[in-house]
Amino acid sequence: MDVTRGSFITLDGLSGSGKTTVAPLAAALLGGVHLTDGALPTFSRMRAEVDATGILPARLHWWMMANHIKSETARALVGTGRTVVVESYFPRTVATHRAMGHDCAPEYPSGALVPDLAILLDVDEEVRQDRLRRRAESGTLSYWHQREEPNVAESTRVYRALGLVRVDGTDRTPEQVAALIADIVRSRIPKPRLERKKSHDRN
Repeated sequence: MDVTRGSFITLDGLSGSGKTTVAPLAAALLGGVHLTDGALPTFSRMRAEVDATGILPARLHWWMMANHIKSETARALVGTGRTVVVESYFPRTVATHRAMGHDCAPEYPSGALVPDLAILLDVDEEVRQDRLRRRAESGTLSYWHQREEPNVAESTRVYRALGLVRVDGTDRTPEQVAALIADIVRSRIPKPRLERKKSHDRN
């Protein structure tokens, strides 16, 4: 039988670019699923334990594992016709860890679900730094984010190498950014795609 395949949309970007705020808004506008890190059971506890080791390669491989789980969860949902929006996918993981000094290839791993559209959220650097200052004042700016900051130019090079579509959130509300992303998705993926599924029924 024929089934309509859903679209897979990812949002990546530097810390303070608005990913966490915009992703659920974009998913809602697209009538899709916002796939969070909660797709991995006990995510928060495991993340804290890995982060606490301070071991960069361990952190990279843990995040790669988490992204593979997101990938397979998204693949299943897309296969049922759902649109899926994920924030912080493989590009973010690779970009962050390269900026921190780990030599990992700027590419999607073999077998991973590649997005139909990969968005790079961006804002004016002054705006981003102000957001980071507020996080630091509230105690929510992590050691790892601080470690990336001196070399965010490398993060940007990774995003460029992976061909992400830049969306500028400067002087836009989160709702406006989400609407812009939804418009880009609709213009670039205008028609549902049909995939043939093999039926195992024997009549």
